[in-house]
Amino acid sequence: MTDENQTEESASTESDEVNEANKAKIDELTNALARAMADLQNYKRRTKEDQAKFVKVANTELIKVLLPVIDNLDRSTEHLPDDLKDNKWAKGIVQIHDEFLKTLETVGVKKIKTIGETLDPNLHEGLMTEPGKKDEIVEEFEPGYTLNDNVIKPAKVKVGDGTKK
Repeated sequence: MTDENQTEESASTESDEVNEANKAKIDELTNALARAMADLQNYKRRTKEDQAKFVKVANTELIKVLLPVIDNLDRSTEHLPDDLKDNKWAKGIVQIHDEFLKTLETVGVKKIKTIGETLDPNLHEGLMTEPGKKDEIVEEFEPGYTLNDNVIKPAKVKVGDGTKK
């Protein structure tokens, strides 16, 4: 073998080694990029989930703060004196109350059904009993509410104790 052939062979071997090293580096960087992209996608998904949870908790807390106002509006419209039922101002207040309830329904707030329903400890808080059908709700003391099917305030009720009236 001549010196010229050895030089070519040695250059070819060096070139192959450089190519293999470059391929290995490219594979390493490609894998690192793929991991980084996956990490970014996971971060975006977690951030979106966290944001949704925060909004849900914030909405729940806001609704909980508004519930006593809703209950007071309910009581005021239920106990409106007969001589004020035709009063335009009183009618306006009743309309505001009704519109407020409809608006709450559009964001997922619903009143829990009570009278005539069977007591459900997940939805109702039984405070008193009286003669009547066992566990049937006979009176509502305070309404209960759900937000997107999650109880945010149980209804306070009176139930039948299973004895005859």
